[in-house]
Amino acid sequence: MEYRFCGSVLSDMKMIRNFVRDRILEIDDYIDDKEKLCTIKLILNELVINGAIHGNRLDEVKNVSLMLIIDKDKIYIRVKDEGAGIKYDPNSYNPNELLSDGRGLILVSNLADRLIMNENIITAIMNLGR
Repeated sequence: MEYRFCGSVLSDMKMIRNFVRDRILEIDDYIDDKEKLCTIKLILNELVINGAIHGNRLDEVKNVSLMLIIDKDKIYIRVKDEGAGIKYDPNSYNPNELLSDGRGLILVSNLADRLIMNENIITAIMNLGR
């Protein structure tokens, strides 16, 4: 295993911005492809912010937990919030509706090689192609 992080952040947007930035700075040495690093940053932002907004309802005493693992040629991003869980059908997303829920998850599912949703835990897996 090359890199492992487990931690959490309160559902506060300023704290989330710094939290994600710090994770990206930490994994920068492990990801040679800067385009992939940018994609990982986007996935992290979407999942952690979604957890804070939709899961925790921006309740600033609730946490969004993150586990990041870089192992051989993959990165595993696991985000857990303190909400009731998600029942999301990607087919219900309507790109013509500007306020349609699910845009972030559609984005992440298209960027990650695999997306697993289980209650209030979402795991994105991305091949790093080393």
